Amino acid sequence: MTNLPALVADPSSDASRVAALLRHAPLEFARVVYGLSDQASGRTGTMAAADVARALRQGAPVTRERAEQRARAYLPAADQPHCPRCWVFTAIKSPLHYRQPSDERPDSALCRVCGAEYATEA
Repeated sequence: MTNLPALVADPSSDASRVAALLRHAPLEFARVVYGLSDQASGRTGTMAAADVARALRQGAPVTRERAEQRARAYLPAADQPHCPRCWVFTAIKSPLHYRQPSDERPDSALCRVCGAEYATEA
């Protein structure tokens, strides 16, 4: 039998990545709340307000209630994780792309749709 470590994913690594992503959904809900508050206060230059504006431009209604529902329903699959920010803001399952760790950054997942990057190691 040949040794194929590069072709077989480590199940414990996949589980820790999913656990790390699950911790980000409530943070994205908070981003929605802050973004809506910033827009209502006229502070449209913040990152959170810009994320709300981007979602509205895409045609997705952004409300606190819908964002809370989506944050609670976020459940990425180990073999096909999706972006917590895109999910919470617009209910779109944008695929995440894993980046290997280097000296400058930890193992992370990158969304090429919204630009979010999530650390996926403890």
